[in-house]
Amino acid sequence: METRGLPTWPHLGKSPDALPDAERLILDAARAWAGPGPAGPIGEAALVLASHGAEGMALLLDPLLRALPGLLPACPLCPIVSPSEAAFMLAISTAQHGTRGLALGLLHRLAPPLGAYRAMPALIQFAGALKRGGISLAPAL
Repeated sequence: METRGLPTWPHLGKSPDALPDAERLILDAARAWAGPGPAGPIGEAALVLASHGAEGMALLLDPLLRALPGLLPACPLCPIVSPSEAAFMLAISTAQHGTRGLALGLLHRLAPPLGAYRAMPALIQFAGALKRGGISLAPAL
């Protein structure tokens, strides 16, 4: 049996400007949360999410990002999507589309096993709130 290597990760190495609107919103919110700002992490993420009327979702994003030590959001002006950011967006997308086992596997790339299990409820809540708010990420797989 012949193998072709690892599959291509959606959004990995792409410019943030080339991302669909929902993915760009999540990426910008995570980067704002991680960056320095006068409003603090939740406030900075809420300012970004407010552009889509979803500022309240910053309260759900905060515990999710705190539970993922392997997620290293880049600076807001970074020209490419990092591997951890791509895995994070894919985990949200898979949770929105009902493949929670795959979402858990993706969280294992961003946290140790126990941390990934502890982050699942926050991921499911955040992904569901986004979907109910009309922000749906494209099914990547």
